[in-house]
Amino acid sequence: MPASDILLSAFVADASATCSGECIRNWLNGLRAWHIFNRAEWHGRDPWVLSLLHSADKLGVPFKRPPRNPISGRHLLCLRNNLDLNSPYGAAVWAAALVAFWGCRRLGELLPSSSTYGASRHTSRSSNFKTSFVNDTKVITFHIPWTKTSPLGDQCILTATNNIFCPVAAIENHLRVNHTSSSIHLFAYRTDDSFTSLTKSHFLSTTSKIFLANNLEPVFGHSYRIGGTIELLAAGVPPEVIMKLGGWSSLCFLLYWRRLDYLVPNAITRSWASQRLAFALKHKILLNINI
Repeated sequence: MPASDILLSAFVADASATCSGECIRNWLNGLRAWHIFNRAEWHGRDPWVLSLLHSADKLGVPFKRPPRNPISGRHLLCLRNNLDLNSPYGAAVWAAALVAFWGCRRLGELLPSSSTYGASRHTSRSSNFKTSFVNDTKVITFHIPWTKTSPLGDQCILTATNNIFCPVAAIENHLRVNHTSSSIHLFAYRTDDSFTSLTKSHFLSTTSKIFLANNLEPVFGHSYRIGGTIELLAAGVPPEVIMKLGGWSSLCFLLYWRRLDYLVPNAITRSWASQRLAFALKHKILLNINI
């Protein structure tokens, strides 16, 4: 130590075309951290190394993980039809699914990875829940103690949709079915005489089995966040509002856009329709425009 630029270059060259470029960069980040820990000089910014990393990105394209499929309306309807919303477990799963979807949140921000619940990372029943009405629509807001981009947490904002996929109704139903006065995990469900935290793995296992049994395309944890993003974009919600809602802090938000063949024409035609309507109103022209 330190690893020379030639050694690092040879390492990158040897790993190229065996995995994705991102994977190799992660390995180098680990080596860099070890150098920093040992106060050793780091040669990872050498032009040779950077050039080979660029090549590794191109050669690693076949190894990149395919984009996650979004949760769709068909998935949600299937989930609702196969869950007993009056049972403790079914009510908890349904509420978590809709909160992740409409709140554009990561599952890990809502559900613990193990049954051991920690209030420093996940919302409890004793958290401050705020209920308000905006344009005659019910809104529930609560604090998430920790997010991937903010150690201080963020706000989860749920707006009622007034249909069977309403996140506000799902949360209220869950709190009614799994009623308790103790400070347990928000998505904990009743089991006999106690409560168990709904974990991310149990949630995904349950939902994946339902989707598979009904011949729906497989989805993953991020699929709920992606699906909610697409639904809100299609409804005409400005991208910057969705970024704030989901806690994105950079333009990596754009990586979650799917089905551009629908979203882009939808946004363009909405813009054209609003411009035509504004022109008609200004000049007092009657137009049959369906926006």
